[in-house]
Amino acid sequence: MTTSLAPATLAALLFCLPALAQTPEQEKTWAADRERAAAADRLKAEQLARERTARRADPMAWVRTLDPMTAGGWEFRSVAPDGASAIFSSTHQIKRSGQTVMVWMRHEYAEAQTADSGPYLSAVEKVQYDCKKQQERTWLVIYYAANNVQGGQQTEEADGKNTPWNSIVPGTPEEANFSWACNQGRTAAK
Repeated sequence: MTTSLAPATLAALLFCLPALAQTPEQEKTWAADRERAAAADRLKAEQLARERTARRADPMAWVRTLDPMTAGGWEFRSVAPDGASAIFSSTHQIKRSGQTVMVWMRHEYAEAQTADSGPYLSAVEKVQYDCKKQQERTWLVIYYAANNVQGGQQTEEADGKNTPWNSIVPGTPEEANFSWACNQGRTAAK
């Protein structure tokens, strides 16, 4: 049994065939375009390498370019050893309930990060710490397209009853944030 192509399918195939072939001029133009794009990518990669080297040499130099946002009660907490990120906490809106304390944390990034909602350079989190059990969980995250909580934003909110608790690992920035929050929570409760 032989099959034949429908006239519409055959016409579509014949129409597309010339598009698959390139003229020598097109090949030259496309090759030049690819080379320009590759050169631009190399320049970007070299610039990024220089920026990373500078951040590693002086991690606080990049942090000093950020807005401290003191009107929001933000205080600098830490910077990554390679200068890739910085953490701030806010003394505003601290809420203590029994052994738990809820605080706002701010994360700033030197390079764009990626979330389901897209790239971002800044994020704030509403974090709950259990000071007795030494655990934490995040209730809310707001991602911002630019540093200093600027630009477009996307929000992710967790169901507090179903959000799992995470252990605080000794010697990490999370432990320092936990200690700060629990000490602030004691002050807020008085």
